[in-house]
Amino acid sequence: MLETWETERLLLRLLGPEASVAVRDYGLRTADFHRPFDPTRPADYWELPVVADRLVSQRIEADQDRSLCLFIVHKSEPYRVLGAINLRNIVRGALMSCSLGYGLAPDAVGHGYMTESVRRIVDIAFDDLKLHRVEVNIMPRNTASLAVAERAGFVREGMSPRYLKIADKWEDHVRLACLSPHADR
Repeated sequence: MLETWETERLLLRLLGPEASVAVRDYGLRTADFHRPFDPTRPADYWELPVVADRLVSQRIEADQDRSLCLFIVHKSEPYRVLGAINLRNIVRGALMSCSLGYGLAPDAVGHGYMTESVRRIVDIAFDDLKLHRVEVNIMPRNTASLAVAERAGFVREGMSPRYLKIADKWEDHVRLACLSPHADR
C-alpha cells in the first residue's frame, strides 16, 4: 500500500510511531479549536505513548483494509502536520462504502487545503480502494466543514438525529455522500 499521496501543494501521509511528536504537536495546538466538533477525548489522548500506539493501530487497520488515516502536510514543510483526514468503517461486499472525517489546524484554515485534501482522498477511495460510496456526517453549525464537503462534490442526503456524542452531547448531523463515477463498482 502507498504511504503518501500528493495534491498540488500537499502530501497526505500514513504515518507511523516515528511521527508521534509531530502528530502530538498537531493535536495539542488544535485541541481547543476542534473541541466543539470532536468527541470527548480521554485525558491521556495526546500523550506520546498513546499517540504512538494509535499510529501503529492506524497502520494495521490500513493493512487490513479497515480504514485509512492520513495526515496532511504542506510540501514545503513535510514534517509539520497541518491536518488529518481519514476513511473509516470501510465495508466491502454489497455496500463498498466508508465514512470520511477531517480536521485542520486553525492556522491552515482559509487556504483551500482541506478542499484539496478531501478531493484527493475521495479519488483514493474510488480509484485506489475501489469503493462505491463515501459518506460524511457534519453538525449543521459546522458551516466551514459543510462548505468543504459541498465544494468537494458531496451531496446532502438528509439529517441524522442525535448521530454522534460530541462534547458529551448527542448532536444531529447532516449526512452527505459522494458516489464513484465508475458505475460498474
